Amino acid sequence: MQRVQLGLVDPGYHFPKPILFVNVSTPEQKKTYLVNWLSAHLLWISQVSVCSPSKFPSPQMWRDFLNTIGTDLPSSMRSASMKSAVRDILGENIIHAAQVSSLSDPPLWLIHSILWELYELNFHYELYALDQVIVPHLWTTDQAQLDRQGLLYSIFPGESGLLMWSERLPQEPRELGLCASSMSIALPYWNNFCKLLSAWPGAPPRLQYPAELDDQRGNSAFFEHSMSASLFYIQTAFDFLGRQPSLPHLFQFV
Repeated sequence: MQRVQLGLVDPGYHFPKPILFVNVSTPEQKKTYLVNWLSAHLLWISQVSVCSPSKFPSPQMWRDFLNTIGTDLPSSMRSASMKSAVRDILGENIIHAAQVSSLSDPPLWLIHSILWELYELNFHYELYALDQVIVPHLWTTDQAQLDRQGLLYSIFPGESGLLMWSERLPQEPRELGLCASSMSIALPYWNNFCKLLSAWPGAPPRLQYPAELDDQRGNSAFFEHSMSASLFYIQTAFDFLGRQPSLPHLFQFV
């Protein structure tokens, strides 16, 4: 398979990059970003899940949306075409859902939970889109789709599959999914992730076999297995997206 396969997967971001919430100039602007996202995120996530658009916003488009005051897109947009593109992709309902109300002092747990969820959501939906393009033969029948979706959902914590908006945001430190600091907790998620990747062309042969915690070798066997999967996924995703893929992060309050 040719390494670079640009154009098959939209390179836009399904959800805002978490770094957008960090690289803001004032606390008030950060509050604006948080409230706009919280106001619109349920509607947007359900729209992506039920009737996914063919094109997703760039980081600049997400920044313009998050900086919206009321229902007016910012006058600082570079051009009328950019303003139109944001509306075309997100839709009028999403734009009007972003209404700044009061968020005087957002608790730290809320900020951390939102950032963690955005990392997870972008990773989830990119992996979902990539799998449908890279192994389309595994999505051809209703039963095949159910089997593949079941495998995909088993990579992530919670009972809602990719519909993370139906799960409550964590409010305290927790061990969650692939990035759990406890290897015994992370192991089943990693093995499901490797099983999904093993069907992709060029996957390392070791991904066909589940990793195990080896008392004699300590953590090295698990690290070797997870590193092999990580490097393969990052390179393959880059080849299709033309950019660094979104990756999950450890959930913690620091």
